[in-house]
Amino acid sequence: MKAIRRTVLTAAASLLPATAMAHPGSHPEDLSWSLLHAFTQPDHLLTMALVVVWAAMVAGVAYWFKPWRVDSWSR
Repeated sequence: MKAIRRTVLTAAASLLPATAMAHPGSHPEDLSWSLLHAFTQPDHLLTMALVVVWAAMVAGVAYWFKPWRVDSWSR
């Protein structure tokens, strides 16, 4: 019973973003408008900043725990 409930909830949750319209209305379909939109909207800028921070954290951990660093094996 739990597996069926989990499957139904997962299916419903995966369909939820399809019903959301973040930017309603008609928009031009060209590259310049898309780039302008992506680089001037605060929600997009926040997302890009968080992705950069997350990538820096992942890169920092990957650099610090390199398997080929001999001094990291002794700890």
